[in-house]
Amino acid sequence: MKITFIRPYYMNHWEALGIANIASYIKKYYYGDLDLSFFDEFFDPTLNIIDDAVKSDIVAFSCTTPTYNRGLMFANLIKKTNPKVKIVFGGWHVTCDENLDLSYIDQIVFGEGEGSFLDILQGETSKEVGTIMCEFEKNLWPDRELINQRRQLDYCEKEFGVRIASFQSRKGCPMSCRMCSEKWMSYNWVRVRDSEDTLDEIEYVNKTYGIEKFKFIDPTWCYPKYAATEFCEAKIRRNNTIPWEAMAHVSFLTKDIMKLLKESNCMQINVGVESGDQRILNEIRKGTTINQIKRVFEWGKEIGLDMRGFYILGMPSEDNVSIENTKEIIRQTNPSVVGVTIFCPYPGTDDYDSISDKVIDWEKADEYSNDFWRTEIFTNEELKKIQREFAEEFNEKLPPHMKEVLDIE
Repeated sequence: MKITFIRPYYMNHWEALGIANIASYIKKYYYGDLDLSFFDEFFDPTLNIIDDAVKSDIVAFSCTTPTYNRGLMFANLIKKTNPKVKIVFGGWHVTCDENLDLSYIDQIVFGEGEGSFLDILQGETSKEVGTIMCEFEKNLWPDRELINQRRQLDYCEKEFGVRIASFQSRKGCPMSCRMCSEKWMSYNWVRVRDSEDTLDEIEYVNKTYGIEKFKFIDPTWCYPKYAATEFCEAKIRRNNTIPWEAMAHVSFLTKDIMKLLKESNCMQINVGVESGDQRILNEIRKGTTINQIKRVFEWGKEIGLDMRGFYILGMPSEDNVSIENTKEIIRQTNPSVVGVTIFCPYPGTDDYDSISDKVIDWEKADEYSNDFWRTEIFTNEELKKIQREFAEEFNEKLPPHMKEVLDIE
């Protein structure tokens, strides 16, 4: 069976670990012959993708909301050329959006894709398949050869001067933040990977491809605490000195854990602060307090960790006071990087219904900017103006992608 996996274009050069996980899973549990190929439109020419796809039995797309329409474009071209090709869509958009355009799509996979995609290969014909959620399995690692890990590392080295690879050690998140759709994918069921297995994979990838740093894609890496402790202690015990970074929720960061992170050569913690206003934090169910935020950043500086903060403008009840409070907490905590986005209510978030009756060109929606979100107080243009005020004040701390989107030197 020939299967082509496609990730449509987006400004994202990171590994398609979801597809790599599915590939490993079906290789282990599907007993027929498999001929797998993968294309990422960030790297691969469109015509090359189509030429391969039309010769396949199944073409599987992994799409976020901004890439969904482009995925449909591919599906249309493939079906016109070879109507016998089965088109399967999975990923965040089809999982979260109940009002899908299913043109040219034969089947969709809800949620995590490993078990559901295997069902399709084994004969499942339902239009909608899922959700089957899997635990981590020892030695069942992402198929990095399929997704061309070396190409991604070479790109990172060229663009950023360092070979960075991504890994996963958690599935799911215990939080239910208003602006996040993670709960649709995992239903808040947190599964933790064995620390030794995670380190085995990291060391294998380092030996095979040569990496200078790694990062975790887990939404809340420091939860649960025992797992964070186990990983750091195991990394130290192995004398694994590869630098790394992770995303962490303020409420799960303690001083002792942060010290252990530093001892294991964690160089950077990425924190979704979101707002410096307690009213806004309560409104979005962030589960943090202003004092917690200040304390965590203070600990980070004391311990010697690179603390990076990310903030969202335009929450539904945002006002001038909350905006000024956010500026003030950035000044007080002084993160090394300041990423400031405009709120974008993607499918699966609490505020998506309020804009679902509009025709939105999601391809133009970026994590840092969009042309449609507004509140009762601020227009979209006013939010963009406020974002530029943040960018001007904290210019030296802006991440490269934010500078690119806002066209800032």
